[in-house]
Amino acid sequence: MSLKKLYIFLLLVSIIPLAYSQTTTVEGFIKDKGTNEIVPFIHVFYKGTQIGTASDTAGYFKITISNDKIKEDSLVISSLGYNSLKVPFKRNQKQTITIEITAQFYQLQEFVVKPGENPAWAILRKVIANKEFNNPDNKTNYKCDEYSKIRFDLNHFTDKIKKNIVVRPFDFIWKNTDTTEDGITYLPVLLVEKVIQHYHQKSPKEQKDYVNGIKTVGFPGPNIVKFVDDLYFTPNFYDNYVTILDKSFPSPLNDNYKFNYKFYLTDSSGIGNTKTYKITFIPKQKRELAFTGEMYIDSTNYALKDITVRFDIMANVNFVRSFWINQKYDRVQGNHSMLTESNVIGDFTVIENSSDLTGFFGRKNAKFSNYTIDSVLPKKIFKGADIVVESDSSKTKTEEYWQEHRAIEFSKEDKGLVKMSDSLVKDPRFILRKKIAAAIGSGYYPVGAIDIGDFYSFYSYNNIENSRFKLGLRTNENFKSPVSLSTYLAYGTLDQKWKYKLSSEITIGETKHKIGASYRYDIDQLSRSFNNIELDHILSSFVQIGSSPASKNYVKDFNLYYENIWSSGFVTRLNYFYNNITPVKDVLFNYINPNGILENPSDFSASGLDLTLKFSHLNKKINGNFYNKRDHKNAFRKYPDVTFQWKIADKNLGSQLDFQKMRLSFKQQIRLQKLGYIKYYIETGKTFNTVPYPYLDLPYANQLVVMDEYAFNLMNFLEYASDEYISAHIEHHIEGLLLDRIPLINKLKWRNFIFAKGYYGNLSSKNNNKIYLFPKDLNKLNDPYYEVGFGIENIFKIARVDFIWRLTDINKPDVYYFIVKPSFKFAF
Repeated sequence: MSLKKLYIFLLLVSIIPLAYSQTTTVEGFIKDKGTNEIVPFIHVFYKGTQIGTASDTAGYFKITISNDKIKEDSLVISSLGYNSLKVPFKRNQKQTITIEITAQFYQLQEFVVKPGENPAWAILRKVIANKEFNNPDNKTNYKCDEYSKIRFDLNHFTDKIKKNIVVRPFDFIWKNTDTTEDGITYLPVLLVEKVIQHYHQKSPKEQKDYVNGIKTVGFPGPNIVKFVDDLYFTPNFYDNYVTILDKSFPSPLNDNYKFNYKFYLTDSSGIGNTKTYKITFIPKQKRELAFTGEMYIDSTNYALKDITVRFDIMANVNFVRSFWINQKYDRVQGNHSMLTESNVIGDFTVIENSSDLTGFFGRKNAKFSNYTIDSVLPKKIFKGADIVVESDSSKTKTEEYWQEHRAIEFSKEDKGLVKMSDSLVKDPRFILRKKIAAAIGSGYYPVGAIDIGDFYSFYSYNNIENSRFKLGLRTNENFKSPVSLSTYLAYGTLDQKWKYKLSSEITIGETKHKIGASYRYDIDQLSRSFNNIELDHILSSFVQIGSSPASKNYVKDFNLYYENIWSSGFVTRLNYFYNNITPVKDVLFNYINPNGILENPSDFSASGLDLTLKFSHLNKKINGNFYNKRDHKNAFRKYPDVTFQWKIADKNLGSQLDFQKMRLSFKQQIRLQKLGYIKYYIETGKTFNTVPYPYLDLPYANQLVVMDEYAFNLMNFLEYASDEYISAHIEHHIEGLLLDRIPLINKLKWRNFIFAKGYYGNLSSKNNNKIYLFPKDLNKLNDPYYEVGFGIENIFKIARVDFIWRLTDINKPDVYYFIVKPSFKFAF
């Protein structure tokens, strides 16, 4: 080997260890110091940086950093509910360490368990015995004022976020960045203030909230607003269960308090009969929907003085790393213990157990004051069905108003957010990005007062039109008029027909009264559910697994309606309708005339009136359509949703056919506390007189690979017909009650459910293929139709998979007796 080559070799050998020494790696496990159990999903990052990770389901973590990015030789271990910890490390080394962290509320090694009854139980028995008096909701009545401030902060963001194309041009927004005591960097992005007057009455039970002021600053995107809405709650821990993020948690003051928690009397301060008891509690079972926390009890009346609870990612609540609630109570008007302060902090994440810790802090701070208890309240206070009433001027309050009513002063970060928001909303680059985001979410791109779309139906493919092209326009909130307009135009390359729709609606009296009209010519599919993917959505081109040729028809629709919204959740609609149905190519309508001769009518038409009455308790998004995807979204309501429709087609109203239809539906979603929840949908109807098959009652079927919860997912389109029917769907969502108890599976945080669907239909002899003949494969249902199955949901937090069995007519050709179908939804 030459001297030159030897020199190069020695140089490379000397450089290799130096290169390896340019990074520092720390790995290890995190345990609870009190229980010695592993703790998953704890933030671990290098102090002074945002380089970090979260411990996985085994409590393990590993992070590597370049030495030039190290600012301090320590790691920060942080999570809501645990005391933050700084752990030193050595540079230029790979180290394995075990970290023990201490819960804020309890240290089990300090508890001394003595023989006999748990002393906390004796106190809790008296708390339970006095709940009737101490529960604020059991006062004859009360009123109070609330000021609340909710703020959302982007946290744990890195330089990668700053370089993102969405925010890259706006360097000035990072000037409002701050750091917590734990070293977590955060940026306030949204601030919402409210001033509310609360009224409560015990008997008859009434509640009313008058929102006198609302102020929003920052970036209220639709998803973050969902989180804001979910922070607008004030749980009453005197109730047996409290609902947080749509989940039912047993209260530590539950009448069966021993069933859910372990309690420890950790302190007793004061003299004589004026003591304050401190009781700490933890869930009896791991991965339960239950709290860890502490409460202070007044010995004079056994009322709450202070309570702090938390739950974390182990509770199987999506997108939540940790959630913390504190409430303070003071005596008001003598011996009444009333809530005076409520504070909430939620640490939300998009992707759990990810090396990218970026997420959001959601903070709510509220103060309650000016209580008046057991006075005479005017009856007009509770007038109207709406529980929450916003004043006309609530969103236009002056700065002087907010200075007077702001019970919690603005922090430096709050003021910085106001200044940043004022600059950003005027920036044309931000306005463009906001429009693009709106287009991705809704399918429509706003241009002034007009939206252009729907992008997801610009192009689609089907067997009638082959390639279909479509363009639509609609007015938006910038269209300063009580009139809203929408239209679209579509063209099919195979049938070479233009399709179109024109609609208009005028709102009178602040959304209470509406007059609307629409005219449409397009293709419809019989027995396709209102809840299914639109027929011309691009996805429909790929996910259909079968179809009856006769199920698709050309349809002309005209509707002219008057709608009255009597109160939130109650609406009526009177509608004049005209409907014309024409078969597609290669499909014929068959009719036997009074002389017994077979005819092939070119079309069928009906016109007349329909009246719809709909009740959906406190649902502000309700409208007068019998089926409406928007108000069929699942929600927990006090009463069932009820919808009734009566329709009459009469030759005196220009109809070719004479018939009447009636239908009635019930729908509800009910919490079963620790057993999850059930939801049901029941519909019944009847058609009077003789009608062609398109006007019979056709059960909703679904021949798409995606599951439709309102359809029979193993029934073919246009498989059955009836003129009187009853349909029932029921699902029991067990949440994580079973799967959370299975090792390894519980780490996935899946949830399971079971379901059953049934349809009983009858077809009178006059409608059974005698005058108006049926197409091939359409039949009367001889026996009740059933589908049953089970499923797993919360897969990757958004996916659900149904395993479905068909129990009726399983030997018919071209039917499946078993199938697996996915679907998608967002839920906590």
